[in-house]
Amino acid sequence: MTTIAGFVDEMVKKGGLILLAARPGVGKSTLAFNIAGNMSIDCHRRVAFFCMETGGAFSAQSLVCSRAHVKVSALRNNKVTSAEKDRIAATARIVRDAPLFVDERCDWNIAELVDTVREMNKEKKLDLVIVDYLQLVMSDKGETREEKLENVARELKTLAYELRIPIIVTAMLSRHNEMGAGHPKLEELHEIGLAAQQADSVWILDRRYVRTHRDEDKRLAKLYVEKKEVLLKFFSEYLEFRDIDEDESKGVYRDFAMTPEEDSDN
Repeated sequence: MTTIAGFVDEMVKKGGLILLAARPGVGKSTLAFNIAGNMSIDCHRRVAFFCMETGGAFSAQSLVCSRAHVKVSALRNNKVTSAEKDRIAATARIVRDAPLFVDERCDWNIAELVDTVREMNKEKKLDLVIVDYLQLVMSDKGETREEKLENVARELKTLAYELRIPIIVTAMLSRHNEMGAGHPKLEELHEIGLAAQQADSVWILDRRYVRTHRDEDKRLAKLYVEKKEVLLKFFSEYLEFRDIDEDESKGVYRDFAMTPEEDSDN
């Protein structure tokens, strides 16, 4: 069965620009940071993560919680058990020593961002760069919003090929897409359509629960990568996406793309 780790490893070997897109509230930032943590901690890759949407302290905290399996709410409210405190302390040391470089600046211009990544690569020899997210990076080139985003994507792609480092950039899909049945399609990218054309690969993250708000859909998640699919489980309390095993891939995951009501309408 294909796993997210397998896809990421394949992506690292290929290089280029990867666009990770999702509707609001689906968890694109969470998945991106999960990938950063897995690559830096488990695979010992040097990863630069530009978390423009959330602060670096929050991202580090969420990474510790997800890997220690401690609820984020419990940590924030100081309601963790002694056993959980021990796990947090041990995990925090691992995260601290990992080759993960988190930048929490929120007002990057694409030219400045490119120069910064170049300098970081000279010092640290990066293996992966993640930018969260596309619409927050400013550009001086382009007349329309779509053209500016296209320029941002083009500059990141050029940088990925120049440094021979894969770059993942997350992107927010329009809420307008939530009206459609099933998962977002490439033709529905709207605002980021021109930017998506610059990407070497487009990944679309979907969680059916965002559309249905049904308890039985709460854990379901799927990552669409070109013509492949990766089935995942989402744990909001830990801010973590996990792979599923083969048995879990059957049943409710089989008809993931549409709810029963959506399916009956087609």
